[in-house]
Amino acid sequence: MNKRKKTLIFTVILAALLLTSCSSGLSGSSWPGISTNGDTFYVANMAHVYAIRATDGSQIWRFPEKAARVMYFAAPVLVDNQLITGDYQKILHSLNPATGAENWTFEANGPWIASPLVVNDTIIAPNGDGTLYALDLNGNLKWKFTAKRALWSQPVGNSDTVFQASMDKTIYAVDMATGSLKWSKDLGGAVIYSPTLSDDGMLYVTTLARELIALSTDDGEIQWRRKFEESLWSQPVIHEDNLFFGDLSGKAYSVSRMDGTDIWTQALNEPVTGKPTVTEDSVVFATENGTLVALSFTGDRLWSKTIEGKLYNGPVQFNDKLLIGIALGESPLKLVTTAGQDVWTFIPPK
Repeated sequence: MNKRKKTLIFTVILAALLLTSCSSGLSGSSWPGISTNGDTFYVANMAHVYAIRATDGSQIWRFPEKAARVMYFAAPVLVDNQLITGDYQKILHSLNPATGAENWTFEANGPWIASPLVVNDTIIAPNGDGTLYALDLNGNLKWKFTAKRALWSQPVGNSDTVFQASMDKTIYAVDMATGSLKWSKDLGGAVIYSPTLSDDGMLYVTTLARELIALSTDDGEIQWRRKFEESLWSQPVIHEDNLFFGDLSGKAYSVSRMDGTDIWTQALNEPVTGKPTVTEDSVVFATENGTLVALSFTGDRLWSKTIEGKLYNGPVQFNDKLLIGIALGESPLKLVTTAGQDVWTFIPPK
């Protein structure tokens, strides 16, 4: 991976985060954040959060109705008939998912770059000011935990602990009820994407130090770590005893989650970004250049599809379909089958 390509992807992300406003709303771009309740897709993209009908891709509502000097791109989260979404102007919003009307707001000291995690009656929201905020479902602060640098990734959690990675190169285990620190571990590199949590108590994390690291959730002890030659801007996904992810040189990997050893490597020839998506019979990778590639679990190429725009995260699976968030394209959202065939494309109304 040469320095020019690494700089390019940093520039794209920083451009999305350090926008300047213009008379028509916003300049710059973001990558769409997507969630669904089965009937409706909720998409945070540029100046709006959209509710989109799953059957035909038509718009139900958007928030705000008129573009303002603000940007949204972290995937909204549904909880208790609320849609929780943060903007880049420090405000966390609770919206009515049926109408888009605002219920309440909570203001932090920095931008909301990552999606919150909701556990039972608690919203756990990481902020660019380096603070992890825990709110009740009415938006009231329950506790907060502060790291040394910005929080760019969504936390993950089990029954009593939330695990938050930070740009300060550390992963923190925080008590779900009180916000007190249980343990922390210096990973040696900043973390962009969320950790991946397994059912048997392991965390798998990729860092900007080009490492994939496996840690125990009990105490943060590192079980194994593996160094790669190229940068990893990809969150690993688990399938059985395998981890799937990619690197910026264009390689897709399957490694053992027990010790990190190679199972197979496939050359995709384009920078692999985001978290791959596991379907019934394949794993689908997204590339920065706008290509989706479906591989079998043994690494054979099944199909590929090129989309106009950039892809900075894997698709969201919806039944037997894949919902794709697109940056720098005519459309921010496309629905395809798990075989890569077009279903519909969403074009935001003027």
